Amino acid sequence: MDIRLLGPLEVRTDGGREIGVSAPMLRATLAALALHPGQVVPVDELAEQLWGAHVPLTARTTLRNYVMRLRKLLPGEPLRTVPGGYQLQVREEETDQGRLRAALGRSRELAGHEPAGAAALLDGAVRLWRGTPLSDLPDCPLRTVERPRLTELYLTAVEERFELKLGLGEHGPVVDEIATMARAHPLRERLVRQLMLALYRTGRTAEALSVYREARQRLVEELGIEPGGELRELETLILRGDVPAARPASVAEPVRAADAAAAAPAPAPLPARGRAAFPPAIATFVARAVELGRIRARLSDAVAAPAVCLIDGPGGVGKSALAVRAAREVADRFPDGLLYVDLRGADPRNAPLSPAEARQRLLASLGAAVKEIPADPVAAAAYYQEWFTGRRMLVLLDNALDSAQISELLPAEPGCAALVTSRAALTGVHGGHHLHLSTLSTADAIAFVQAIAEGSAERGTPAQWEKLVELCGHLPLALRIIATRMAARPRWSVADWTAVLRDERLRMDELSVDDLDLRTSLTVSIEQLGDVPAARVFPLLGTAAVLSYSPEAVAELAGCPVPRAREALERLADAQIATSPRPGVYVLHDLVRSAAVWQADRLPPQRSREALAGLARWCVGSLHRSNAPLALARHFATRYAQGAARFAKGRSFRSVDESLPWTDEVLEDVLALAAQLAEPEFDSGEELAGRPLSCFALESVRALETYLGLRLSWRAQRRLCELALAVGERQGDVFAQAVAYGQLGKAAGQQGEAPRGMELLERATRLFRALGDREEALGTMMNMVPTLGSSGRLAEAVDVGHRALAEAEELGNTDSRAQIVNNLGRCHLYLGEHDQAYRLFTSNYEAVTVPYERTMAAGLLAEYHLETREFEEAARWANRALRHSAEQPFDPFVAAQQRTWLAAALRGLGREEAARAEESRAKAVLDDLNSRENLHLRVRVEERYAIG
Repeated sequence: MDIRLLGPLEVRTDGGREIGVSAPMLRATLAALALHPGQVVPVDELAEQLWGAHVPLTARTTLRNYVMRLRKLLPGEPLRTVPGGYQLQVREEETDQGRLRAALGRSRELAGHEPAGAAALLDGAVRLWRGTPLSDLPDCPLRTVERPRLTELYLTAVEERFELKLGLGEHGPVVDEIATMARAHPLRERLVRQLMLALYRTGRTAEALSVYREARQRLVEELGIEPGGELRELETLILRGDVPAARPASVAEPVRAADAAAAAPAPAPLPARGRAAFPPAIATFVARAVELGRIRARLSDAVAAPAVCLIDGPGGVGKSALAVRAAREVADRFPDGLLYVDLRGADPRNAPLSPAEARQRLLASLGAAVKEIPADPVAAAAYYQEWFTGRRMLVLLDNALDSAQISELLPAEPGCAALVTSRAALTGVHGGHHLHLSTLSTADAIAFVQAIAEGSAERGTPAQWEKLVELCGHLPLALRIIATRMAARPRWSVADWTAVLRDERLRMDELSVDDLDLRTSLTVSIEQLGDVPAARVFPLLGTAAVLSYSPEAVAELAGCPVPRAREALERLADAQIATSPRPGVYVLHDLVRSAAVWQADRLPPQRSREALAGLARWCVGSLHRSNAPLALARHFATRYAQGAARFAKGRSFRSVDESLPWTDEVLEDVLALAAQLAEPEFDSGEELAGRPLSCFALESVRALETYLGLRLSWRAQRRLCELALAVGERQGDVFAQAVAYGQLGKAAGQQGEAPRGMELLERATRLFRALGDREEALGTMMNMVPTLGSSGRLAEAVDVGHRALAEAEELGNTDSRAQIVNNLGRCHLYLGEHDQAYRLFTSNYEAVTVPYERTMAAGLLAEYHLETREFEEAARWANRALRHSAEQPFDPFVAAQQRTWLAAALRGLGREEAARAEESRAKAVLDDLNSRENLHLRVRVEERYAIG
């Protein structure tokens, strides 16, 4: 008997006659026994493989019935009942799994002394593979567990075969095979290494290095890891041109002429641009085995004629993810490339691509020059089809609008194929195979959630998991939402989540109808809201360019009480239109937001403007209030208090632990809203406390000045300042320009761009003085001192510092004295005027009360004692600075600076291990900052501080 498991289950007699096993559960039972040929499979184990944790009470009776039916089908009575279980009496070699495993073992024995024979064994073994193992089995744990194992067995044989071929010097004949396998399994580093080696040995060094770069990017993006040592080493050897040669061909067995002809390399493939641009498969993709099997089967028929598979379904059901996965799984059948284009049929901001635009993009990915594409539409269509002639390629046309959009893009060449995704069924495509995508089965839905919320299976019982996915309607979008929430809250149990879902208004009504695929369609879901507050709120969510919403913010958008806004958001969440990743925060999925934007564009302009004005006022008021828990200098505290008074509505904060994380979270939304309101259409009016809405960036950057300094969020600060400056110049607002120049100058100085910083600070100072605003001018003068000092212009810095100090005293601004004196003292220290620096530092430390200034003064005393080589005192003051810094959040550079001074002091005391520990902590802080801001900052430690 011959039982084949490396593909759809097949059973044949010794004479080759196929034995039909049509019932799905019969096939699963036979497969479970055939995977353990000659072994006893206990009844309990067999039941678990078929039904998982939900074994029916009648399982033993049902299994006896399955075995009885199988005995009638199988020749020779190989199926025996033994105590405790069942046994399929077949030899290992009577299954393709057994033959593949045996060939793999024998090839390993031969590899050392007869590599050509070992390779020949694997040549035949890998041909046993017929596609995804057990693909025609029903949804059961057996399929879930055994499929990856069988796939791994096959891929191991493939990789060892390639290894032998490369060792024999057959890199030319196998390079295209390896490329196909590496494309199908891009995260397998051994295949990537083999492809790099084959390409290098065939003279394609640039392509080999490109393969490494693409593999590294994919590993980092999808798995968060760097390539392994072997892969990195091979890249280094290729760059040096020092890759060891393959084993000389004379050690291999002679190759027959016919075999050599058969192994001749294929013509050169098309440029890899299309493959590089093809979307990666989602790492958490699970289920859809039946659908994938149908797509693979359809695409495999692209021999006599091109194959076209049309996937339709509601938004959020996973059409694109399925199409990408299917394309990558059949990539080996299309060795000339995978092509991709987003047709924008569901894009709210951009019009759908015309057939000509889409064709041009596809041709560009194939390497065609734009100037070579004919202007005449008929000629252009013919030119496009010529690229497919004699080749085997697959085209993925994603998010199609209608049949007319894709008709000219479908390849006409036999051997090619097209995958098309759309929301509506494209019935006008002749010869297309239609696949409607609906919701997931219970088992697949649970696997889907658990794959995203990693390590979550133990958080609930099987019954609780079933209830959870039932409440989510088995819809991938809803499941992904709940799984993302679960990943963010690993301490919550499944029961906690089901309780939350039960309490949400009307969720069960929305998710329990039989015709779920229609109900979960985005448009239908919104229409089903009816004339309720949620339906009126929904289009208002599309007016502002923000990505997250709170009940308070939505209340201002909608002009309604907060409880009503909260009720509306909860209603949207119940209907799976909005998601709530955590309490009080609501987010629209991309596809849902598309509908909101579409509806917002149809609101009366005045209503949209009123919504934006309400949200803008609430945002600025909240930003000012976020500073309330901080211990601040008087002039900053006054500014923020006055801002809160000007903007009466806004969120209040009780602690720094509440205010700073909130600001971190909303910062991107503030930037997006600032960019939206900076447009000229918002230059008129007085909705923003007497200013036009276009001044939102100015108001925000003023309210965020302390936060931006604490977090050193320079990119956000620069963006807000640029917007404020553009609006200020357009409106002739000198104050806005001065504020922008001042903050940009300070940030440039902090980043080591002293000349640029001084230019901007001087410009800001002139503008403030022209306005008669001496307080603001003093602030920019104060920032000139460290900017000049950091660039070595110490004498100038001292002069500006003394002038700033005199002006502060004249204005009665005692708060500014501490910062000026700290910076002056450091300048004197660097000028070698130690006594004067020490007097300034000690008097300042005794006088200041704000945690930030006390931290800076103590840190400067540590630096002073490093300069004078008094390491014990330096360590004492550095530790004191760190204690002060714990009193309130500080910017990361200051924290790294204090730890660096402490490390230098400890090293001076001979405590090298402790010094390295502090340096490591400082480096971690700076690495995080540099990564976030794309910089290369480090704390400089003067060589004279070191011992020896």
